[in-house]
Amino acid sequence: MTNTKIKINLDSLKSRKEWKRHTVKDGHNVYRVLPPFGATSNGYPYRKWQIVWGLIDPESNRARPFADTLMAEKRSPVIEFVNELKARAEKMSAALTANGADEVEISERLKGINTLINDLNPRTSYVYNACDKAGEVGLLELKSTAHKDMKARMNEYIQDYNQDPTSLNSADDDSGVWFDVIRTNETGKFRDTKYAVKKVQTKVKGATGGVSFVDDRSPLPEAVVENYENLAYDLASLYQQKTYDELKGILEANLPRLIELCPDADLSKEPSLSATPVVAAPAKTTRTATPAAAKPATKVAIKIDDEDDEEVTAAPVAKTAPVVATTTEVADADDFMAEADRILNS
Repeated sequence: MTNTKIKINLDSLKSRKEWKRHTVKDGHNVYRVLPPFGATSNGYPYRKWQIVWGLIDPESNRARPFADTLMAEKRSPVIEFVNELKARAEKMSAALTANGADEVEISERLKGINTLINDLNPRTSYVYNACDKAGEVGLLELKSTAHKDMKARMNEYIQDYNQDPTSLNSADDDSGVWFDVIRTNETGKFRDTKYAVKKVQTKVKGATGGVSFVDDRSPLPEAVVENYENLAYDLASLYQQKTYDELKGILEANLPRLIELCPDADLSKEPSLSATPVVAAPAKTTRTATPAAAKPATKVAIKIDDEDDEEVTAAPVAKTAPVVATTTEVADADDFMAEADRILNS
């Protein structure tokens, strides 16, 4: 029997597309960032998302993430509520200090409201289509620091080669490049996680004995190049987007539950400064999305200079109302999304 090459992406024959997400682990994580994809990419190989976790969808009665409305409408009911909670925490902290409470007592008393603030505050991430060295295409989510480093490396590549760093090709005059996303954490605490992005380079010894470093522009797997339109995700469709009024309605539907978990969240009542604090337990999150199957443009002119890269969330908590680190606090996007890995394909 003649051995024929199967070019069709077998995943496209399945009843639905499985979600694959790359996890940035401690150490080195090597990826090729892939071209802009989808009708609304506007030439950007990434998409910025600000996501609200910890709310239950009133329609399904299931916990799920919601896209915040701040970017689209310049206002957010969730951030407004979080800011009210922070103002209340400041006021409570000042009153407790005036009553002679020490830092430990204040921290313990404010644990419930500060945990709720942390759980509701929108998380910012930047999502790329990326391929790892094993040839798997998936979603690569980067925090702001890693995203800015990635853009800097891409700009350097464009200046050095005058080529698209996200190109699917690997020709001398048209090639993408492999990047190394480096994650380090010397203490094990979420807040101490650091990221850096570098181009992958190989050491080459010259004829005269000198050593130089060459960017890794080795090819992507042929299956990725030929089937990118089937493998990539439309980054604009990852999360369901609500209007300000719709998200406000969802928040209001969740208020009875949130107040039960944290009585201090009831802004219609004055908080008791002597009551035992209630720690709000975060809702179990479910992430759902529908990948698109639009084909990428034949010629890609990527954009990587984005004016909205700065994270805009709720106002910072004053020092008089310290946010307490708890087991529910997750400052690292990769760790925060670990639970979502299990449920993406459910």
